[in-house]
Amino acid sequence: MSSSQPLSKFARSCFGKFTPVASQSSFSSVASAPRHSKLVTSPKFPIPRYGGKSKPTPTNIISSVPPPNQQIDSLHQHQNYIANTLRPFFESRTPLLLQNLLGACDAIYFWRSLEYWRVAVGEDTPVDVEIGKGYNRGGNRATMMFGEYLNYLVLSIELEQQEYEQYNYQDGMETIDSQQIGDHEVAYLAQNELFHQVRHDITIPKLCENGEYNVGEGRLYQTMLWMGPRHTVSPLHYDPLDNILMQVVGWKRVLLFPPDSQTEGSRAIKPSWHYAGENGNQYNTSAVDVENPNHDLFPHFESTAPIPYECILGPGDGLFIPKRWWHHVRSLEFSVSANVWWR
Repeated sequence: MSSSQPLSKFARSCFGKFTPVASQSSFSSVASAPRHSKLVTSPKFPIPRYGGKSKPTPTNIISSVPPPNQQIDSLHQHQNYIANTLRPFFESRTPLLLQNLLGACDAIYFWRSLEYWRVAVGEDTPVDVEIGKGYNRGGNRATMMFGEYLNYLVLSIELEQQEYEQYNYQDGMETIDSQQIGDHEVAYLAQNELFHQVRHDITIPKLCENGEYNVGEGRLYQTMLWMGPRHTVSPLHYDPLDNILMQVVGWKRVLLFPPDSQTEGSRAIKPSWHYAGENGNQYNTSAVDVENPNHDLFPHFESTAPIPYECILGPGDGLFIPKRWWHHVRSLEFSVSANVWWR
């Protein structure tokens, strides 16, 4: 990614037009949300289809977390259950969708409220934001105050609601082509360290912090926050550490491609289907827009790219992404996620 730069004209115009969101907005108030219940069952917009073939991600449904009034032994048993469920996939290096991983943690309810973020974290907290169409497509990374970014999200959520009303007015569409979703310039609070003020809202699987669960070494590396409007994207890339992506608010689609056997470290033995490191990208980031690939520029993607897993993440779900697995992430609506990298 590029180093921090001043805000683009697009960003300055958005952040300068803040008007308070209505108090009855579902995004600004959580008072009416029923505790310990499923908030939503599917994305409100149709899921954009991947242009190539894909297959569903293996899935396990995690049973609900025991109520707080039960003995601590039950909570320990629950963490054991999560570890035992994940361990075979960790050992086989296979992604796994853990539905209901977060149970009824506070983040599921409070993180939907922009006013909660404003009060809990503070408006004068500096954050790094990606502005553009993705850091592999000429986007910039800027530093701003958190309050400015929340103001931008208010406007984005209002626009999303207008788009949803228009979608309903037109009686909906069955699908959305990838070509329809590639030209939106957005601001994405991506890959920021999770604010310590809200760290207690979310329950991170203990296996990431404790080697006694025998899922890796139990050495937590980082806990990151991802927040942004519909259309935000993380381009195809891989991480050097094992990852659990925890979806808290909204929905995301993740495409997962297996590691490339022709790549060793940061050097490719021969041209690979992902063209990582080309066009100024980092060695772990693909030059290919997998939703709308240019096959003239990247012919190996069409001819040799493996069939990816396709995963739809909803509130409360977790996705295990083994290290070196390539993944592309798209927000289907206003979204807040956290992830942990561990060894």
